[in-house]
Amino acid sequence: MSRNTGFTLLEVLVAITLASLLLTSIYGVFSVTATVKEQVEKQGAALHLGRVLIARLDRELLGLALENLNKRPAIAGGKNPLDEPFLELVTNSGGSAQPGMRQIRYRLGPDQNDQLTLWRAEKSLNNLTPATEEKLAQGITALTFSFYDGQDWRDQWDSLNNGRPILVRAELEFLDLDDKTPLSSIFDLPQKRRDR
Repeated sequence: MSRNTGFTLLEVLVAITLASLLLTSIYGVFSVTATVKEQVEKQGAALHLGRVLIARLDRELLGLALENLNKRPAIAGGKNPLDEPFLELVTNSGGSAQPGMRQIRYRLGPDQNDQLTLWRAEKSLNNLTPATEEKLAQGITALTFSFYDGQDWRDQWDSLNNGRPILVRAELEFLDLDDKTPLSSIFDLPQKRRDR
């Protein structure tokens, strides 16, 4: 009498079922890991973008004109007539290779596809043609500028009427940050030297 040493159908089905369960759980782990990795990368990119924008604003605000020039405010900001947040300033720290004072304007508004976009325009004060706006960043859901006058924070500012603020606060909210806590920075503006 010879014994058959092969697997029974029941053993094969149990092995296939266990292998399927094991492969399904492994796939689930890899899928969750890939999703979490993608979220972390998006959050890292959003935070990097925020740091770059804050550093650029800081550099441009440090070069802020000490006086209003040619009936232009040295700094103005808040909401424009379209209810878009904006900041406009005259600075010597623009992105151009040419020296001299430049007028820079930031605004958060829709592009041609209605996607919120941070726009930036820069031009020389001597240039009479309007500055062309360029897309600076997308993925920003909210932008707020506030101005400190020494006693209160204000949502609107125009240095032609209000003089210079002491501080400027910028808050950015990003689409890819889960907690929706704004990235906030406060900039200390250069002030005119006071005679003693």
